[in-house]
Amino acid sequence: MDWITPVSTLIGTMVGVGSTLLGETVRAKRDRGHQRYELRRQLYARYLEALTNTDSELQLLAIRRQTPVDEADLRAAWRSHSLLSLNYEIALVAPPPVADAADTAYRSLRAMRNVLGAAEVTIGSPGAPEDNAPGTAEWRGVHRAYIDAMTALRSAMRADIGNSA
Repeated sequence: MDWITPVSTLIGTMVGVGSTLLGETVRAKRDRGHQRYELRRQLYARYLEALTNTDSELQLLAIRRQTPVDEADLRAAWRSHSLLSLNYEIALVAPPPVADAADTAYRSLRAMRNVLGAAEVTIGSPGAPEDNAPGTAEWRGVHRAYIDAMTALRSAMRADIGNSA
C-alpha cells in the first residue's frame, strides 16, 4: 500500500493550519495592542480637556464673583466635566506612572477649588508670567502646584503613548 501520499497530505494540512493559526494569533495580538493604545490616547485627551476646562471655569468664577466663591457654584463647576470618573478610568487603564501623575493633577486642581471656596484670593491675569502675576500668595502657590502637576502628567502620558506606538 502506498502510504506516503496520505502522510504527506496530512503533514501539509497540519503545516497549513498551524501557519494560519499562528498568523491569526499574531494579528489578533497586534489589533488588541492597537485598541489599547487608542483607548489610552483618547482617555488621556479627554482627561486633560476636563482638567483644563475645570481650571478655566474655576478661575472664571473667581474673576466674576467675589471670593470666597459660593460652595454651590464651585461644586457645579467641579462636576460639569466628570473629573472623578475620568480619574478612576485613568487608574484602571493607565500604567502606574500615568495614574499617579493623573491623581496628583486631580488633587492639585481640587486644592485650587478649596482655596477659592475658603479664602479671599485674587488670581493672576491669564497669560501673565507667573513671577510677575498679580494675585495672593495662597493662590499663586496652589496654581503653581497645579501647573507643575499638569506638566508632569503630560510628560508621563507622552512617555506612555510614545512607548506604545
